Amino acid sequence: MRTYHRSIVFSKISLNESFIYKDIFQLFPANLDGIPTTKVFQKHYPLILEYWTTKDEVINVPSDFEKIKDLYSLTALTSNKQDIILSLLTTITTHLFFRYSDYIGSWGVPILKEDAGEEANSWDSKWCLPIFTWKDSQRQLKIEKFSELSIPNVELIPHHDYYLNDPNFDYHFDKTITFPDTSIQILDSYFNQPKNILEIVNSAISFSNSAMELRNSKKTLALISAFTAIETLVNLEFENVQPEKCKDCGQLKYKIAEKYRQFLFKYIGKTEKNKKKFNSYYSLRSKIVHTGQKFKTEKLFSDVSEEERNEEFLNEIEIIQLSKLSIINWLLKNPVL
Repeated sequence: MRTYHRSIVFSKISLNESFIYKDIFQLFPANLDGIPTTKVFQKHYPLILEYWTTKDEVINVPSDFEKIKDLYSLTALTSNKQDIILSLLTTITTHLFFRYSDYIGSWGVPILKEDAGEEANSWDSKWCLPIFTWKDSQRQLKIEKFSELSIPNVELIPHHDYYLNDPNFDYHFDKTITFPDTSIQILDSYFNQPKNILEIVNSAISFSNSAMELRNSKKTLALISAFTAIETLVNLEFENVQPEKCKDCGQLKYKIAEKYRQFLFKYIGKTEKNKKKFNSYYSLRSKIVHTGQKFKTEKLFSDVSEEERNEEFLNEIEIIQLSKLSIINWLLKNPVL
């Protein structure tokens, strides 16, 4: 028996339509009565995610939480389900979908009045909790089935154009969220994978998501995460391949760098231009991992030329996109029927 849930999640640019994946989940704008809004420029847009759980999905409760085991189990179960869906949405699109998970809080200045002007200079900092709530939220977030939506479905962009023609990595705030037209096929392949394969794919997805989360604040770590996502699938692709010795030189074939290239040739494309790019990316990965090289633009106020800044920005976007497409194209080429 299914139990349906409705949760508030977020994106960094607005979603004006709905995205529905079969009877598994649906995502749409959080236009509820009394929901908090702001005219101040915001970077977190509230969305509604509807999904379901079953009693078969069991969460082991640590002994420390035995007295509140029902609450713990429900919180853990719904949080895990949200994280799976949000990570998939972040992977198959060029956008970051997320929920608030750090409930410790931080110091901040509450915006007590919009268009406050000079009055804002007299406001004091207060300890703030990252919780999105309002007076009637508890009632409005209870559902017994999926909502019947009257808003249109999100715009679907042809696969190639979506990922390679000026992809919007949450930079263009004047545009809204769109999805690739292969979204359903990608999700179908994901949910049909056997458990042992899914564990590896989930690991790659987790690293790719970390790259999206870190790309603006810790650029070098973001790239390491993106490379690790690719290498996780490289290991899966070649797990049953026994290395052979070259007849001429006696060296083992399919070293790490060669496996990396062969994987990308298969799932991204084998062209002379791609070959040069892949070699360049692997060289950058080696410098970061083995010599500790960092991006020159790692710091917000970096003393670098405009040319260097643009080059590093493009490298970052391309490598993160490469990690996404490695996962996406692997799923598209390895469907389980």
